[in-house]
Amino acid sequence: MSSNVQHVDFRTSDIRIIREMLAKAGYVTARLMPLTGPLHQASKSVLRRFMTGTMKDSTK
Repeated sequence: MSSNVQHVDFRTSDIRIIREMLAKAGYVTARLMPLTGPLHQASKSVLRRFMTGTMKDSTK
């Protein structure tokens, strides 16, 4: 079985944001939400890039 793999680069600050979002979501990617407060905009951007790289639409 083969699969498509896409490499997504993240900065050190992005990794901290991803870790915090994953912890708040109970480590379930389907439950990921942007953080609140001063990191809201940054976490929205990180989340969009993360989901684009990890969860492709299988119907396409």
